[in-house]
Amino acid sequence: MKAIDFLKRRGETPLAPVYVVFGDEVYLRREAIEAIVKTALGDDADELAITRFAGEKAKLADVVDEVRTLPFLSERRVVLVEDADAFVTSFRKPLEAYAEKPYSGGVLILSVKSWPATTKLYKLIEQTGLSIDCKPLPPGELAGLIVRIAKTKFKTEFHADAARLLVEMVGDEIGLLVSEVEKLSTFVGKERVVRAVDVAKLVEAGRVQEIWKAIDSATLGNVEVALSAIDGLLNSGEEPLRLMGAISSSLRKIYHAGKLRLRGLPPNEACKAAGIMYSGGLEKTLKQHARMGRERVDRIPELLLRADRDLKGGSQLPPRIILERLMLEIARPRSDHSAEHHADRG
Repeated sequence: MKAIDFLKRRGETPLAPVYVVFGDEVYLRREAIEAIVKTALGDDADELAITRFAGEKAKLADVVDEVRTLPFLSERRVVLVEDADAFVTSFRKPLEAYAEKPYSGGVLILSVKSWPATTKLYKLIEQTGLSIDCKPLPPGELAGLIVRIAKTKFKTEFHADAARLLVEMVGDEIGLLVSEVEKLSTFVGKERVVRAVDVAKLVEAGRVQEIWKAIDSATLGNVEVALSAIDGLLNSGEEPLRLMGAISSSLRKIYHAGKLRLRGLPPNEACKAAGIMYSGGLEKTLKQHARMGRERVDRIPELLLRADRDLKGGSQLPPRIILERLMLEIARPRSDHSAEHHADRG
């Protein structure tokens, strides 16, 4: 089954005891796995009911034992073997035996890049489980996916011609497209409608990229670049409150990912849960956490609230000074000199 069909029919497709999620499109694989977990455990899935194995180190006996181990506060356990190509190669025969009679009380997910339809294992999985195809989508399907994601994730109407233009301008990496959809949804404000003219204005003119350059530069300590980008945007007519909305959207993700890491969630899962799913997002977020430090990451909501309040009349300072002050606060060097510790724990 194609991933986009599986995601559209979530709730209609019966839960299977074993899944293979395959293909090169990372965003679709993540979304498919998340949908399986929610189908198995509910929308408020207990993280303790999910066990993750790294495919290059996993042993079949450990994986199967975990599938058969009921969690304390859930009806079933979900076991995910990530990057499982080597795992499938090493344990193909016993996996065939398991696929013939999978344990119905748990859910096993194998995440792989390659999944040839000519193998016996593929055919067995098709009989007792489900294979989900996460290969890159053609432009026509990408545009439809953008419209659907804008509506379901961001409560925004995205015109079809705007979606096609976005694909032409940004490319076919879904994670990057979703990131742009979120930015555009923020910029159109309360109207919640994105038209082709909005895509052309914000993406082609490079204003979206300039805004995120300012945020990235501030969080990584490049204060001169951050201030220059803010200055250029304001001089070009960008509205301070819309600019503040974009800054808040991005910084809150960094904050959310940091809090989830402190709770013990692995960095990749923390970033995914926080909505950071574009290529290179994990590596950048880890650098941002390490550069800013735990104390500053924890203060992000406070800093955003103050800047937002000041822009809405709580201060006599010009909007430019308020936004520059926020960038300076985010960019200033951390004082605890423990970047390594924060990089490990968020």
